[in-house]
Amino acid sequence: MSLPRGRLLGYGIGWVGTGVFSAVPGLLLLYYLTDVLGVAAGAAGAVLVAPKIWDVVLNPVVGAASDREAVRTARRFRLLLLGSLTLPVAFAAMFAAPNAPLVAVSFILAASAFASFQVPYVALPAEMSASPAERTRIMSWRVVCLTVGILVAGGLAPAIA
Repeated sequence: MSLPRGRLLGYGIGWVGTGVFSAVPGLLLLYYLTDVLGVAAGAAGAVLVAPKIWDVVLNPVVGAASDREAVRTARRFRLLLLGSLTLPVAFAAMFAAPNAPLVAVSFILAASAFASFQVPYVALPAEMSASPAERTRIMSWRVVCLTVGILVAGGLAPAIA
């Protein structure tokens, strides 16, 4: 049985935020650090790299926790909720921080919140349908919504700066 479009759209909408978070720091955070806060380019680059290194450590931990929750409760709700509630706050804090160390801490917190949402979210299609064709359809909606998020962020972020 085919999933209804409303459910596919509901799943896909979460990827708009993923696109925004993936695009905006790359487009604006270096500019914010160097041109607004006056941080040296090398230090600003280190601020941008630190969350990526943290992701290498954190993502498998979040994945294991998500899988344990799914086995125990048949849901991945807690980590998804934690990430979706904390990411906007940490994301805004990245651009409100008055110095590079606070930007770095905010970015690492935002990356942690993002992992808490995104890692379990990636696992959902396998739980939404056992059909490979249907999972392909789900992932198609994901890619479209992710692209919309990236395009919107890519178009609006520089205009905001």
